[in-house]
Amino acid sequence: MNRQELLTNIRAGRERLEMALARMDAARMTEPVLYGLWSVKDLLAHIGFWEQYIVDVHHTLQRGDVPAPAPDETSLDEINARVFAEHRGRPLAGVRREEGAAYRALIALAETAPEDDLFDPHRFAWTGGRPFAELIQNNTHEHYDEHLEDLLRSPAIQQ
Repeated sequence: MNRQELLTNIRAGRERLEMALARMDAARMTEPVLYGLWSVKDLLAHIGFWEQYIVDVHHTLQRGDVPAPAPDETSLDEINARVFAEHRGRPLAGVRREEGAAYRALIALAETAPEDDLFDPHRFAWTGGRPFAELIQNNTHEHYDEHLEDLLRSPAIQQ
């Protein structure tokens, strides 16, 4: 993979997400229509959190510092529950602004980070031998696609 492929994948995934969101009834985006208790707004807060997390991890690594250990499956559930609780009462407009800013920061990172930072699997020991670009993929287009089917089946979708 190279930078252009990474950016193409991110943008294509984002377009799929945006197309699904454009079909949403805005009035229903705060109703718990996903996973039993999440709203579309809660899902956007979740996505935005992970986008910003990757930007923050990269900044930490670039400074030569070591981020907290990468979450395992158990701690992922705990983090996601915490993010849900923290953003539950926030207005949709604020969540959308924050998620959009996190996405733009992640795109800027993918566009401007040194090639070695993105594609050298040994650049940062913290990544455990994986290129940092893989973490970007996991938290952009792969993450969007992970939730896309549920979004498209949501009662918030306008027919």
